[in-house]
Amino acid sequence: MNGSALYNETQTFSPWVVALLLGVVALLGALLTLRLTTTVTPDALSVRYGFLYKTRVALSEITLAEAIEYAPVREYGGWGIRGSRRRRALNARGNQGVLLTRSDGTTLLVGSQRPRELLEALARAGVATQDRLPIVVKEF
Repeated sequence: MNGSALYNETQTFSPWVVALLLGVVALLGALLTLRLTTTVTPDALSVRYGFLYKTRVALSEITLAEAIEYAPVREYGGWGIRGSRRRRALNARGNQGVLLTRSDGTTLLVGSQRPRELLEALARAGVATQDRLPIVVKEF
């Protein structure tokens, strides 16, 4: 035998399978880089959910801001951009946030890992606030 092959074959995935896998990887990458960013300025509260959603609420439109604990799945159907025009929630994780009630009666829940600090910033900007979070007593 001189070592020459009598048969040789190389196979690859179909182009549609490669495109589908690349699409799934791109979607996962986009989802893993999503950030919920909340900013309070002297005249507005802005919330940005990555490249998917952006809203700005003038502080003059907010009649009450409440730091609350809520059930994301039961009350809003989970995390992310949830709800309707009248009752919307923007959250990425956890079960605490600040519920904004606007002068037209609509609400916007902004999820936060530091809801009391967000509430304090809104209070400093002149918004009426209420802390409805449970009091946490640290044991020594």
